[in-house]
Amino acid sequence: MDLLTTVEAADYLRLGERKLYELVAKNRIPCSKVTGKWLFPRNELDRWVLSGLAHPEGMIAPEPPPIVGGSQDDLLEWSLRQAGSGLASLTEGTAGGVARLLRGEIAAAAIHFHNDAADPNVEAARAMPRLHDAVLIGFTRREQGLLLPPGNPRSLNSLADVLE
Repeated sequence: MDLLTTVEAADYLRLGERKLYELVAKNRIPCSKVTGKWLFPRNELDRWVLSGLAHPEGMIAPEPPPIVGGSQDDLLEWSLRQAGSGLASLTEGTAGGVARLLRGEIAAAAIHFHNDAADPNVEAARAMPRLHDAVLIGFTRREQGLLLPPGNPRSLNSLADVLE
């Protein structure tokens, strides 16, 4: 990650430092305060500039590439192939998929958050302001467990039994 100081960010954006501090104070520019100093991720500044880009009438905005990223899901991958969707799969975990989705690098992210909420995926998406307009599709519900030989010869009833 390429982080810029205040001076570097102001120069990169061709703004005065005072204007940059005004934007920071109004929470209008992507930045992070680390050990008392403001840092600006270059890729986020690029996205911030592009978010305000005016498009002439009739100009089509670029679409993200036809890739589904995020959590690995055999059933989803099979479904994408069977449907002939032409969508590629890039599995690198939920967090990686969400990060790529926010950067516009993928068309969709398969997510599988874990917490005690009734619907952890909905709660996680609600907690991310940049996903305020995300569409969540419940694809599948799973139960995880252990596959045992017929008759359960070792009398395993829990994960604790397996670990003994």
